[in-house]
Amino acid sequence: MLKKILITTVFLASVATANAAMTISGTRIIFPGTQNEVNVRTNNKGDAPALVQVWVDEGKKDANLNNVKVPFIVTPPVYRVEPGKGQSIRMIYNGMALPQDKESVFWFNLLEIPPKSKNTSEQRLELAFRTRIKIFYRPTALMKSSSEAERDKLQWESMFDPLRGMGIKVTNPTNYYFSFDSGSVMSVGRKIALNVDMIPPGQNRIFYPANKIKSGEAISALEYKMINDYGATVTVKMHSVGTKGFVVNDQ
Repeated sequence: MLKKILITTVFLASVATANAAMTISGTRIIFPGTQNEVNVRTNNKGDAPALVQVWVDEGKKDANLNNVKVPFIVTPPVYRVEPGKGQSIRMIYNGMALPQDKESVFWFNLLEIPPKSKNTSEQRLELAFRTRIKIFYRPTALMKSSSEAERDKLQWESMFDPLRGMGIKVTNPTNYYFSFDSGSVMSVGRKIALNVDMIPPGQNRIFYPANKIKSGEAISALEYKMINDYGATVTVKMHSVGTKGFVVNDQ
């Protein structure tokens, strides 16, 4: 019995101290329609060599890579990086037809495969780390602006659902995707966190709070943090103007 307890402790310790060594420069990739390829920099921050596989998908984590149709080729698809070194990945547009009047979104994946232990008698739990970041293909017609410059066009209003309570409906009339880091509302003197999501061009989403807001408990103000092209968060504070929705606070 004691032996089993000790082995379990070793496994738990391995999981608790496990960290990904490979990092990607940036938290998103903007692919301009004016270019045929962009470079993505990856770095090994660990103290051992890393074997890495990279690919692009449509957003389905468990998609069969042999059947995925995406507009980008990444090369090299598999590579080794020495500790403290880096590797640049070429992401090449393959000519696949994409909308030219709005952004398209895809995902860049990096899978870090850990090296095998030289000590075969050691009890180890080896983990493969997968990192995913968004790729935004921005057509030439949209290159003069950005989602941050267009954010004031978003339309915000309170909504009520009998099952989920009060929420915030966000309508995106622009040609850009909007990504949010977090959001919150003020209702009856309480600050309540919202469950936020990315909003595609020309669509809407309803952000419901983590804690249900009942009918009649009006939402007086809201705050959100939007993620811009550089991966930084931009905080916007708004207040309710009744049936007209929400407007940005005076600076």
